[in-house]
Amino acid sequence: MTRGRWLVLVAVAGLAIFALSFVNAWIVHDRELRGEGYRHAQYYLSAWRGVGIPVLTVAAVLALGTAAWAVVVLRRAAMPAWPLVTGSALVVGLVLSAAWPVSQDSLASSVDLSFGPLLPIGAAVAVAMLVGSLAAARSSRRAALTVAAMGLVALVGGAGGRWLGLQAAEGTGQHWSEGEYARPAADGEPEEVLAIGDGTFSIGDRWSGTWESSGWTVTVYNDPACPDSRGTYHAHGVEEEDLRFVKVVDTCQDGARAAALETGIWERR
Repeated sequence: MTRGRWLVLVAVAGLAIFALSFVNAWIVHDRELRGEGYRHAQYYLSAWRGVGIPVLTVAAVLALGTAAWAVVVLRRAAMPAWPLVTGSALVVGLVLSAAWPVSQDSLASSVDLSFGPLLPIGAAVAVAMLVGSLAAARSSRRAALTVAAMGLVALVGGAGGRWLGLQAAEGTGQHWSEGEYARPAADGEPEEVLAIGDGTFSIGDRWSGTWESSGWTVTVYNDPACPDSRGTYHAHGVEEEDLRFVKVVDTCQDGARAAALETGIWERR
């Protein structure tokens, strides 16, 4: 093939990847919810939704930029062709990084990311774009090895970025922090203060003891008011800093401690 046809191939492949990036078939998002019964959800993502951002988004933008530069080189042969090779190598690495399975497990849920039906097609088009770029740039063997190293770096970096992004997006499920929360006085009941310390809790002078948590699940025990009773709750975040509790089980004084924790919203002081 002539150099001009290789450039056309690069331009078409780059535009195809960018166009396909909007289709919800690149990543399969599996989520299992636990704690209040098991629920499973699966849906497909494009490069511009959810965990498709930012790795596949960057790949799509780079593919568009590479296609545009191929058109420039096609119109002006004196323009350098190395940006085509660089862009194509990065696109291949980033697209292939989305095939790397990524997961996040917490107490309340598990998330697994795998590649969707469109990703192999996108990877094949990206490889074709890279082949066309190497041919159009008339790259040497040494340059080809450099390109392979760039693609590998993009692949590893993209996979690591996807993992970090998923961990940051999902978080730990913990909505509380050490300090004081107050439940405003209402219906003739006085204000109550929940103090959470380093492994301890207290609600006024009536309830106190050991506080343990894992994700959104909180367990309280060693309470002098009921030393043999353990209480387990889900601590839900309300707005930015406030809390509400939902009892899982607590037999302390026939549910009196549960009523104290579950009633109303605890506002961060």
